[in-house]
Amino acid sequence: MSKVQYMSGQQRLKHLAKHQLGQDLTGQTKPAEHAGNTISIQQIRQAQAVHLQLSARAGVAPDAELPEDNIRSRAARRRQMTIERQQYNLEKVMVLAQEYCTDQAVTQDIDPDWFYHYCEHVQNISALAMQKLWAKILAAEISSPGSFSYKTLNILRQMHHKDAQALQLASSLSCRISSQEPAHIYFSYLQQGSFWQWIRGRNRGVLNLSQFGLTYPQILSLIDLGLLHPAEIESGVMTKGQQLQWQFPQTPLTGRLKANSIVLQYYKFTHNGAELMSLLYSPVNPLYLQALQTLYSSVIEFQPQA
Repeated sequence: MSKVQYMSGQQRLKHLAKHQLGQDLTGQTKPAEHAGNTISIQQIRQAQAVHLQLSARAGVAPDAELPEDNIRSRAARRRQMTIERQQYNLEKVMVLAQEYCTDQAVTQDIDPDWFYHYCEHVQNISALAMQKLWAKILAAEISSPGSFSYKTLNILRQMHHKDAQALQLASSLSCRISSQEPAHIYFSYLQQGSFWQWIRGRNRGVLNLSQFGLTYPQILSLIDLGLLHPAEIESGVMTKGQQLQWQFPQTPLTGRLKANSIVLQYYKFTHNGAELMSLLYSPVNPLYLQALQTLYSSVIEFQPQA
């Protein structure tokens, strides 16, 4: 029976970097710039001009391109620079991940196939903001293997920094009904079966999320990425007296239905969206929270917050 090896998150990260990438996290080497070997566009044009002049003097039809060996050597340098840049990106994310790893003992190793898949994505990430997000994923996966699926990694690989900002905004407007369910963003309600309410135009209330920074194009982008479900979702029909308990970040909200036949509308995060949201600290937007209570005040009686 093999002995269980207890290591902290920091120790496991260093072990992973050393044995999988051959990297010592005590330092990081920047990729070579090849300053002495790089051929500029101006130098290429000068060489082409000289080649044309010499060909004309010799009475030989000039070639339009430089000799093949020069092209081959430049392609080889480009490949080498790409490899070095990818290695630098990998090592940079490893160094950043140290800031997010805890000293808590971890007994389970990270899945090597997952780590290979992770590295294939990270090696081509150069933006610092996105590198930090990838570093958080690695730290969280080391602490709790299996936290992030392959699909979530594929989604994050497609994300731009602006998509990450949109996810951060959406997170600040979200709440949970239960800890097992992905978060919701509430924005509307309907009161069914009330003819007079419909005549007076009071059977529906809608909150414009763009006034809190989350625009409709951003919502569509999150839907396209697979972080939000593709359609607005309606709750079941709720009755008068029914209790509601919403858990916003560090802010619980409790209320009771004042009317019958109420349906709440919301956007719901997918499980992949929920995985990425776990990396973000987004306190609830207080203006949104106040506006939501005002919107629902005609159908929900909210209890004072402690």
